[in-house]
Amino acid sequence: MPDAAPFISRRQTLSLAGLATLGGVLVSPTMADDIVSIDQELTDLRSTYELTPLAVTVPALKGLHERALFLGHRRGHPAHRSALNAVTSRVGALRADALYNAGEVSLSRRISGHSASLGKLSGDPHTYANARRTQAAIEVYEGRPAFAMAYANQADERTPAGVACMASKARGAALAGVGADDVYRLADEALNAAYGLPGQVHGTPGDEDPRTCSPAEVAYSATLASAVAGDLFRADGYADLALPHLPAGFRSVILAHIAVASVSVDLDRAVAEARKSLVLSPTPFRSLSVPLANLVKALRPYRHSAPDVMVLAQEIDTWHGPTVTAPHPDADFV
Repeated sequence: MPDAAPFISRRQTLSLAGLATLGGVLVSPTMADDIVSIDQELTDLRSTYELTPLAVTVPALKGLHERALFLGHRRGHPAHRSALNAVTSRVGALRADALYNAGEVSLSRRISGHSASLGKLSGDPHTYANARRTQAAIEVYEGRPAFAMAYANQADERTPAGVACMASKARGAALAGVGADDVYRLADEALNAAYGLPGQVHGTPGDEDPRTCSPAEVAYSATLASAVAGDLFRADGYADLALPHLPAGFRSVILAHIAVASVSVDLDRAVAEARKSLVLSPTPFRSLSVPLANLVKALRPYRHSAPDVMVLAQEIDTWHGPTVTAPHPDADFV
């Protein structure tokens, strides 16, 4: 596993804080402390990310990201620049993930792209792979396999986030119409790589930590890949591995994908799995909205022959709630 660019230690922070100038460059006495503070707040947000409503995390991450971006406009010691780029990239990647699930697809793409640029500048392969992981995840949900695989291919697979990107490749392959056996091979490679990582970097599903990769979350991606490939048997097998270890949001997305894959073979199961997903996640988010929309489309041929199909479509429509057309307050991000 490649070494990460080290963050500034507390000792370095204290030694630099007292300097007014260094080599003719004005040094902010608080810049190092600000970087440490932002990183700690990010760690705190990440620890509860999957359990906190988007209505809370989106504005919190906006404020933290803006603080990091503002800090980047200040003059400071060059030794701090790589650490600042890294932490700004990490905050931006998590913010992009939250914005995506809040339905702000265009903005999430712009912020995740910016995060990838900063991750590359930071020189930290973990941070860079993390940003590419976020970009790849956005594109697989949006049904753009070429973009997803291009982003995933740029992540170092020796990093935990790079291993997660291997799972995105399996999902991208399924979306691109690759055969189920090849999708299975890619998914299994990703899962074996995840289980092969040291236990201390397995992390928890959804923590979005650049230095961790949850095997359960990779099994989640493998389930989705197999379901999209129409391989319901293998999707069920991966789901058995993943479901006991996942938060409700992840479980609901799996059930929605299983529902889509079940339509042609077991219509009753498709309806039942979809209803379970709605119960697990009563509040809409885009990662679930997308497969549910695919399900409604797949069920259309049965809407007159199976009464439950029309009822389910109404339930999904109610779950979505009213359409919001107002621009997002973050829409001015550059």
